[in-house]
Order: sequence, then C-alpha cells, then structure tokens
Amino acid sequence: MTSIVDAFQRVPRERRVVLAPARNQAWTAADVDAAARRIAEHLVTSGVHEGELVASVLGNHPAAVAALLACRYAQTPLMPIDAGSTPLEVSAAIRRFAARVVILPGGGEPPPGSEPGSTIGDVTICGLKHETTRYPGTALLKLTSGSTGLPKATLTADEHLRDDSGSIIEAMGIRPDDTQIGVIPLSHAYGIGNLILPLLLQGTAIVVRDGFYPLRVIEDADAFAVRIWPGVPFMFQHMLAHPPARWPKTLTHLISAGAPLEARTVASMHQMAGSTIHSFYGTSETGGIAFDERSIPPTPPEEGLVVGRPMPGVRITLRPDEQAPSGGGRLHVVSRGTAAGYACSDDPGFTDGGFLTGDLGRFDDTGRLVLTGRVSSFVNVAGRKVQPGEVEAVLREVEGVSDARVFGVPDERRGEILVACVVSVEPLDPLALRRYCTARLGAHKVPRAVLVLDEWPLTDRGKLDRAALTAAAAERVERPNH
Repeated sequence: MTSIVDAFQRVPRERRVVLAPARNQAWTAADVDAAARRIAEHLVTSGVHEGELVASVLGNHPAAVAALLACRYAQTPLMPIDAGSTPLEVSAAIRRFAARVVILPGGGEPPPGSEPGSTIGDVTICGLKHETTRYPGTALLKLTSGSTGLPKATLTADEHLRDDSGSIIEAMGIRPDDTQIGVIPLSHAYGIGNLILPLLLQGTAIVVRDGFYPLRVIEDADAFAVRIWPGVPFMFQHMLAHPPARWPKTLTHLISAGAPLEARTVASMHQMAGSTIHSFYGTSETGGIAFDERSIPPTPPEEGLVVGRPMPGVRITLRPDEQAPSGGGRLHVVSRGTAAGYACSDDPGFTDGGFLTGDLGRFDDTGRLVLTGRVSSFVNVAGRKVQPGEVEAVLREVEGVSDARVFGVPDERRGEILVACVVSVEPLDPLALRRYCTARLGAHKVPRAVLVLDEWPLTDRGKLDRAALTAAAAERVERPNH
C-alpha cells in the first residue's frame, strides 16, 4: 500500500469530497474509493503490469481523482493529459511515453491507434497498440514543455507527491474540512498538488468545473461554503473588470500561480473583496517552491516579482548567471517534491540533488524571493505555459512556409497572447495558417494573429531584428487578420 492510499483510507468515508454541480454529482470518499478500485481491478485484469503507464484525458471530470487513486492501487504511473489537447497531441504524448492504456470520460472518442474501449463506471478505458515502457517506482508523469518543443514528463514518485502536497498544505493553511474551487486544470501540476492531493491526503473537498465561469465561482462559493480558490492572474483580473454584485463571505483565501501577478491586481482585489491574493511559485519538476503568506497587499519592488518565502522543506540557492541582476542568480531548488528526472530524456537541469530552473531572481531584505526574469522563452497564456518552438515546428510543416517565429505579446486579460510571423515566397492566408494550428494544437497554443513576410527584418549587423519583428507582431494584434 502506498503512502497516498494509506492516507486516503483515514478520510471519513461519508465526507463529500468531489462536488460537480454541472453534473449534479457529489462523490463521497467512499464513492471515490469504490470508483478507484473498479478502475484498478480492470487495469490489472486487462493485463496492465506494474510500472506500465496509464494516460488520462479526463480533465476536470470527477473521476480524475479516482483515476490517480486507482493507479496507486495498481502500482502503475499516471500521465494526465490536458483535456483541451487535440487528438494528434494526445496521440503524440501517448506514443512518446509508451502508455499502455488511456482513460477517457465515458463515451469519449478514443485517440488514433487505440483499441475498442471498456466502460467502467463514468470512464472508458482503451488499450493502445504499441510497445510499452515501464516506469518502476513512478507515480506520476507530469507533462511539461521542453526547450526543443517536444513534450517532457517528470518522473514523480509517490513520496514526491505526498511531501510536496504536505508542504503546500502546511504553507497555505489548507484544512481537512476546507472546500476549494477547482477551475484550474486537474491535469496540471498546480491542480494536482493544490487540489487532488489535499483531497487524497486529508479529505479537503473540491468543487470541480470544466472551465472558468465567473458567475459559477460566486454561486459555488456560496452554495458550498468555499474558502480557498487556487487560480491564475487572468481569472482575478476578470473578476475585477466585471465585479460581482457581492463577494461570498466564506471565500477569503485566494491563491495565484502560473503567471506573474501584478501588485495592482492584489491591491484592487483586497479593496473589492477584503481578501489578499497570495502568490504561489512552483514548477512541475520541483513542486511548490515559494509562497507569500502576507494578509495585506505587499509593496511591489522596484524591479521583479515577489513570490514569497521558500516553502517548508525547500532550499533555494542562486547560481551565477550573466543575465541575473546584481546580487541575484539563477534558481537552483532542492525540495522534497523534486522529481527524479525526465522520462525519455537526460536533462542537465536535474543536478546536485535538485533542479536548476530557468528563472532568475534574488532575495529581498526580508528574505522573500523576487523573480526578475527567465533564461528560457516560455510564453504564459492565461497561466498556461507555451513553448514557442512547439508552435513554430507546426507552422514550418505548412507548404510554402520556409521559417516561423512565435512571440508573446502583452494582453490585459490573458497576460500574454501568441503571435506568429512566417516567411514565405508565395502568398499565404493567415486565417488558413491559424486553422492549420487549430487542428494540431490546443486552443491556448494557437496564435491569435499571423503575419506573413517575404523575408525577416535584419539589423545592421545582419542578424534577426527581434525588436522590429515584435513591434510588427504587436501591430498585427491591434489590426487583426482579415
């Protein structure tokens, strides 16, 4: 029996832990356990061996909790895939990491190359027609974008999940009798660590929705006495731009991660709701890193983004980097939640007992971590990280496109949006290029606008003029394609 399974057995069986108002469902701990045991039994009887990978495309379905617990029963690792992924993206991830089966919502369309599915309660389980790989000692493969554009997946063990979520629970004061809003994806590291694991470890309930619906957040908070809302900046900014008639009295603990949180957003929310949005910083590779526990809006630094103090069990050191500010460095993190490495990849980032992130930062006079920039080139679209290289690779597949560049352009509502620039010697329809991306990429990875050029703008030294290209991309956003 794993530590997660052992902890869940101590959750009162009658406690309602998964609330899904859109489906008119409320699952008790006993319901989750029964569903998990049915799934686990099917995995074993259908020939899934210990260590073979189970993929899941359940999204924020109530069964997502049971699927993780089922894999702990069966001693098989789980790889959650974003429910917004296209069939091609799902198929590519399944093949790359050699999954044995895939779990879908009941009646869901099987990905290409899968066998006919079996319906087990609320889910459908399909076998996959390819050779598999075993991942002994691994509980979860967390998908994350790599610098090459190919997906990477962390080898995260049972104890990594337990210890990371235990640190989150302690730092954020998440109580067993709390209820949390579940509108962030349960397939992402943030949703797993802050929502699914507190439920499994101590019975903290979640109200699940398959997307962010502002009015539903208010209604759910009232209906279920919700205290904690883990979100991303654009959700809170939307609430401020469209303030509700009143703020739920119980909804007092707001957490933001996934993208930079502006100080003015924190101050405005405090003024409107009387609650502070607490910054949370972490990575798929390390789990939670820092949390800002202050109950009043912080004073913003002259430069950078305050993300709080290191979480329990986390040690951060600053390593020299020429891009880092004076007195700062590149963050190396040692934590109880740090994964063992990547599947199918030897990455030098996992070093010295921890992980060397792509973030630059420093500590302020009070010991709080201030992020000042990144070494890598991720773009944050509404709190979801996009690797431009992945989108560029798709655009280069189009006949007539000789090269492509993808940029992040600031956007008030979503933080950043993607804009693509392509070079072609023949006329291309920007809308057709966007449709090509839509068929192959998740919605948040599709460029909002596409600029077609005859050639790249160059500097006097003959290098790509990124400033000119970025300016042209920003102009295209203001003057969209027709």
